[in-house]
Amino acid sequence: MPFGLSALGVLGDLMLLEVGILAVLGGLVEFSRSKGVYEFRRLALRSKEEFSTVKHLEASRVAVTLFSAALALFFILIVLALAR
Repeated sequence: MPFGLSALGVLGDLMLLEVGILAVLGGLVEFSRSKGVYEFRRLALRSKEEFSTVKHLEASRVAVTLFSAALALFFILIVLALAR
């Protein structure tokens, strides 16, 4: 059975879900401000918005924060699994 029925098992499952959500959100934030996305918008959608390194760096900082939170939660999850 992949999901635990104990309180610690439920906590671990929820933390694993949070880790996945934070990692995906971090990737989406980073990808949304990448140069490739701007080029796609320019070509396919006829957008006039230009690539901005400042916006890309800001998105990178947010992504690093989200990835760091995911990594910290994953580390706590491993410690909980080993303490079981």
